[in-house]
Amino acid sequence: MDTRSKIIQSAVELFSQKGYHCTSLQEICEHAGVSKGALFHYFNNKSEILYVIHDQFIEVILAQAQQVRFRTDLTATEKLRQLVVDLVQLIADFKMHVKVFFKESRYVDKDKLELIVEKRDRLERIYRDVVEQGMASGELRDDLDLDVVVKGIFGMCDWTYQWMRPDGRLAPRQIGLIFWEILLGGLRQVR
Repeated sequence: MDTRSKIIQSAVELFSQKGYHCTSLQEICEHAGVSKGALFHYFNNKSEILYVIHDQFIEVILAQAQQVRFRTDLTATEKLRQLVVDLVQLIADFKMHVKVFFKESRYVDKDKLELIVEKRDRLERIYRDVVEQGMASGELRDDLDLDVVVKGIFGMCDWTYQWMRPDGRLAPRQIGLIFWEILLGGLRQVR
């Protein structure tokens, strides 16, 4: 693991355990086994580290969602299923990042927060486009408010960071598939 990654991982672990405000830059350095000079080589302040923690997982989620969105071999329903399963899996893979971000996001500097909002909006647009495709093709009901549907998907999936366990009875993929079945039951076009 390179120095920057060690700093980020240490911050994730400490912010998760102690909280953002109760963790000092010195503690992050000690936990990572690096000097303050090394930390300041990569980051200007603690808030910037918090931003990068979010950025690491949102970039992965965006890249995967973008790939699914443009697959021509899948119907809109199949794309949405894949998006839901991928989202739950990535929340499991980046669980501490997600936990830290949701608990501590209010401490991100305003200019960085705007970047976060822009990326989250891009992610929502991907889901929105896929749901819209499904509505237009007749695969999904078109009498539901599109914004509520998309926010409902994120609300259901995002909350898994609170209760999903890596050693739990169900794997993240299985949980994603259950969510998909719940969603499809409400979104499926009745013929």
